[in-house]
Amino acid sequence: MIRTLAVDTGEFSYYRSLLKSSGFISATYFSLNGYNIKKMQHMARQGRLNAVRCEIGRSVKWYYAEHQAELAYLRGEVK
Repeated sequence: MIRTLAVDTGEFSYYRSLLKSSGFISATYFSLNGYNIKKMQHMARQGRLNAVRCEIGRSVKWYYAEHQAELAYLRGEVK
């Protein structure tokens, strides 16, 4: 399931901390640790992985549910 969140630059730090406390981690973190982000986006579109698409002005940042992403990685679905 993908949820979309549109915020301006000033509000972003608040929402980022809210996402972190809710168990969502930035796609950058997952990418740096060997996760395949394209596969993660595909799984989110299928409803198999919870994600938040955060629009900050013109840029977009993706956040994924940490627990679900780690389980998918251990199953070999996002390597």
